[in-house]
Amino acid sequence: MDTDTSTDTSTDTSTDAIRPALPIGPLRTSGPDIDVDALRAHYTSYRCAQIPQVVDATALKAAALSAYRQLGDEPLVDAQEHSSDDGGLGYGFRFQRLDAKSDSPAHSARVTAVFRDHGLLDWAEDAARQLLPVVDTITGRSLRYERVFLLAYREGDYIGPHGAEQDTDLDRFNLQFPLCYDSVGAMRVLRGGYLEPMYDREGDARLLGPRMWHEVPPLLRLPEGRDPLRLVVSLRLMAR
Repeated sequence: MDTDTSTDTSTDTSTDAIRPALPIGPLRTSGPDIDVDALRAHYTSYRCAQIPQVVDATALKAAALSAYRQLGDEPLVDAQEHSSDDGGLGYGFRFQRLDAKSDSPAHSARVTAVFRDHGLLDWAEDAARQLLPVVDTITGRSLRYERVFLLAYREGDYIGPHGAEQDTDLDRFNLQFPLCYDSVGAMRVLRGGYLEPMYDREGDARLLGPRMWHEVPPLLRLPEGRDPLRLVVSLRLMAR
């Protein structure tokens, strides 16, 4: 099986001769550094938690990149320009969402087929099954897995500060696996009055709950580096 994780992030849309397929296997849901009480306390304070090193990200990184290369030409880009009414700068964002839940049947069918070919559908369902007991303990809610989708950030893409006041669905949660190629990624979370960085660490599972103030800073190029890319394999969870 080809698991080359080369960071060539060009958007070649040709079909790979060998497509990296993501195998299903046991995740690490317990251990000395998985302190569920501490994770629950952090979630209670900030509506988020980062579960350390639950998966070896090598195969996940290869499969996600291969899937993105096949789907990166999709025109469905999440973007909202900033308004500047009354002298203030409004909320804005720019990134790409590859999601089978869309208003385009053709897009939905294509995303589903590519995700299935790379094993992402089966992997996400199994990962949710293994991690839901931990997530339920952290959140104090009973959650169920809904679907997997992929978020893609290219150079300069970002999401402005948002979350707490805009969230209307209090039963919606995300369990994310961020993956960086020729870049350093992060999310910034409101803690103690400041937006503090929560760095992407491959292999970690990042739990995001409702009513959480956060942003995704612009993705930057490393000095003399190649085109940066940040992919986030996202599992949508819903409260029962």
